Amino acid sequence: MDIQFRVLCTDYSGRVSNYKKAVPVIEENEKEIRVTFKKEDFYSRGYFNHHLQYIRFECNLLSAKAGDPGYMFYQNGFGEGFVKTNFTQRANCETRTWVSGMPVCGICENPNAVFFRMEGMAADTCFYVEVRENVYRIYPQIQLDCDDPYEDISMIFYKMPNASYVDMAKFYRQYQMKEKGCVALRDRVKNRPKLKDAADAMEIRIRMGWKPLPTPVRVQTVENEPEMKVACTIEELNNIIDSLQAAGVKKAELCLVGWAVGGHDGRFPQQYPVDPRFGKVDADAEMKAFIKRAQSMGYMVVCHTVSCGAYEIANNFDWANITKKKAADNSVVPYIRELYSQGGLNGGEPWAVCPQTAYEQYAVKDLPKVKEYGFSGLHYVDELTAYTPDKCYDPNHPCNRKQAHEYYQKIAAFSQKTFGGYQSEGGMDFMNANVDAVLYTQSTSFVTSAHNPIFDENIPFWVLVYHGIVMSGATSQTVNYTIKEEAQHLRFLEYGARPLMYFNSKFGEERDWMGKVDLYNKTEEELATATAAIKKAYEEYEKYKYLQYEFMENHEKLADGIYRSTFSDGTTVTVNYNDETYAVVKDGQVI
Repeated sequence: MDIQFRVLCTDYSGRVSNYKKAVPVIEENEKEIRVTFKKEDFYSRGYFNHHLQYIRFECNLLSAKAGDPGYMFYQNGFGEGFVKTNFTQRANCETRTWVSGMPVCGICENPNAVFFRMEGMAADTCFYVEVRENVYRIYPQIQLDCDDPYEDISMIFYKMPNASYVDMAKFYRQYQMKEKGCVALRDRVKNRPKLKDAADAMEIRIRMGWKPLPTPVRVQTVENEPEMKVACTIEELNNIIDSLQAAGVKKAELCLVGWAVGGHDGRFPQQYPVDPRFGKVDADAEMKAFIKRAQSMGYMVVCHTVSCGAYEIANNFDWANITKKKAADNSVVPYIRELYSQGGLNGGEPWAVCPQTAYEQYAVKDLPKVKEYGFSGLHYVDELTAYTPDKCYDPNHPCNRKQAHEYYQKIAAFSQKTFGGYQSEGGMDFMNANVDAVLYTQSTSFVTSAHNPIFDENIPFWVLVYHGIVMSGATSQTVNYTIKEEAQHLRFLEYGARPLMYFNSKFGEERDWMGKVDLYNKTEEELATATAAIKKAYEEYEKYKYLQYEFMENHEKLADGIYRSTFSDGTTVTVNYNDETYAVVKDGQVI
C-alpha cells in the first residue's frame, strides 16, 4: 500500500512548519500498518525556545475526497462524544480537539476503510480535522507542550475494508478486553457483591449544600468564607428515604454530594467532617446513624469526594502537593486549573493537585477515614474520568500525562478496595478498566454544527465499546430524564443507560449542564413530586436493568430520527424522535 506521511510541527512561538527530521519506521502486514517515530527525532537538545508545542501527522490513510463512499468519525472533544462526518461537498472548514479521551478515529464504509489507534504517546493525543478543497483529512496530533516525548510515537492503522463505526467499536472493545484489562460486568459481579447491588439499582444523587458560584471570595479563609446554602439536612435525608420506601422504591444507590464541611466543592481536598449545619447536635454521629438506617432499609449509601483539586481554605491544603507548571521563563509555578480559573469555584481559587500527591497524600490517607462513616458501594471521586490530567513539573513529584493516568488508576483501584466499588464522572478511555460506573458518557449536550462545522451526526461509539463493561447514565442531559422532554427519555433508552436522578443538580447559574429542571426536597410538595419522578425511573429500570450486563452489538439509523440499538442477548431498542415513541423487544415480545 502506498503510504505517504508528512510531519508538521508547531514550535514555541506558534509557527507551523514541515518537520523533516523525523523519519517513520513502517511495518505492514495483511491486517495492519504500524508506524513508529523515534522519540529522539523530536528532542529539543536542551533549547527551551525550540521545543515543540504540537506534532501533527498528515497521512493519506486518514483522508478521503468529497464524493467518496463512507464517512469518518472521531471524538469531538472530551466530554462531547463522537461525531460522524460524511464525505459530501462543503466549504473549507476545520475543527480541533483537546487531548482525547479516546485516541482513536476511523474512515468507514469505504473500500480503504481504516481504524486508527494511537499507541505510543496515546495519553498526549488529540486530533485536527479539516476539509480543504473538498479533501477530508484527520491529523493525529501529539500535544508536547514544549516537552520532549517520553516514549516513541507509534500508531496503528487497522485495515478494515468497508467496516462501519459499529464494526470498529466492537473491534476496539475486544482490544480493551484482551490488552487493557477491561472485564465484562457479568463476570466482575460474581466476586463483587457491592457491584452486583449497584448494577441492580438506580442511582440517586443528593446535593446537600454549596457556597455561591461563582465565588465572591477567590481566596477564602475560615473568617471570610461565604455562607453555605443548606439544601438538604440529615433529617431531610431521612425524609427522602421514608418517602421512597412508602412509594415502593425498594432499592437505590444514594450518593451524598456536598456533605462535608463547606458543602460541594467547598473545602476540597478536605473530605470530612460532616458540615455541622446539616445536623442538629452532632452531625457526624447523625450521618452515621442515617447511613446505618438507610442500609437497613435496602439502600446503598456512598459519597462524593475530590482528590485532584484544592482550595487554600482546606485544613489539609499544602502547596507542596499542588501541580507545578512551567512559566514563560521556564520557571516552575503553582497551577490554577484552567477550566475553572475564570471566576473561581465554590471554594475559591481552584488549584490543581498533582496526580501523584492526589493519590499518595489525599486518597490513601483520607478515604479510609471517610469509610468510617459507613459509606459502602461505588465510591465517587470527582473528575478523574472526565478530564485529561495535568502534567506536573515539581521536581519532588514530576508527572507526565501517562504517569498521571497511572496515578488516577491507583485512586480508582484504592476506592474499589476500600468501599467495594468506584465511579466517577465521564468516560475517559484510560480509566475504563478501573471504573465501575460513570455519570454520563459525555458531559455536554449533543454536538451540533454550531460546535463543529464538519459535524453531520452524533454516534454512540463509547457506548458500543463499553456497554456491558462500564455502567453509564448516557449523557448529562438525561439526568432526571423522567421530568424532562421525551427526547431525553428516548436517548436514555437508546443508550441502554442506568438511571441517574439528582436532587439539587443545579447549584449555580453557570452550572446547569444537567439541565434547568430539577428535583427538590424542602417542602412536602417538592418531595412528593421528586419521589414520583424517581419511582417512574425505578419501575422502568426494574424492567430493563438486565441490559447492563449486555454488550451493545449494533446501532443503526433506520430513517431520519429513528434509531435501533441491538444488545448481545438479542434485545432491540427502537426509538423514534419524530413522534416520540419507542419499543423494547426481547425474545419477540414487547416489554
